[in-house]
Amino acid sequence: MESISIKNLKFSYGANNILSGVNLFLEKGDMLCITGKSGEGKSTFLRVIAGLEKATSGEVVLFGETVKQSEWTALNIAQKGVGFVFQNDALISDLTVRENIALPLRYHKMGTEEEIKKKVANALVLMLASRFANEYPYSLSLGMRKRVAIARSWALNASVLLLDEPTTGLDKSSRDNLLSLVNNLKEVYKTTIIMVVSDLHVARELNSKISFLMDKKLTDPLFYDEIKNHENPRIRLMVN
Repeated sequence: MESISIKNLKFSYGANNILSGVNLFLEKGDMLCITGKSGEGKSTFLRVIAGLEKATSGEVVLFGETVKQSEWTALNIAQKGVGFVFQNDALISDLTVRENIALPLRYHKMGTEEEIKKKVANALVLMLASRFANEYPYSLSLGMRKRVAIARSWALNASVLLLDEPTTGLDKSSRDNLLSLVNNLKEVYKTTIIMVVSDLHVARELNSKISFLMDKKLTDPLFYDEIKNHENPRIRLMVN
């Protein structure tokens, strides 16, 4: 089943061309790690998909439905089942973990209060964060804050999750725990995941295909070991 399809996506900041004809196709439960040099537009690409930036042109199809330009907003994209997790987690400091997860559910009127409580509880269990439900973000480790941020997006019935550098700044234990939980989202719930990474070993550990954002386009998705023997030396050098 098709989850997300992107065709000839272009994006510019004024005269600065950032993305030029990006194509991507993922089925339900697929995972793709996107990497490339700093400043190539990786995070911008996620923001465009999420409706936080407006594409210059191109087409995005979500679950078989083409997203109209007039509907290409963060609110509409979220309502269509796409969750975005910021690199800095973007939790609200004066709300508890439970309140942070519940806030967008209430804002989008996604259920009764009892239904929202249940969704929050399920998201906390999923990310092994239940015992921190009444804590505030400032008292949590960086790894736990990132897990809460993922729980908040997943609670919105996200079938597609966009993760921007989720392992940045984490120690090995926190990193391994987070990756295990992300893999559960893919394997158990068939969540489609697009993740920007700097460390290709993240993709290797998740057995995820990798695309490089270079020359303002995405390369064809390949597994880590396939990249090592790639005919294009620019791509081959990415893992050497």
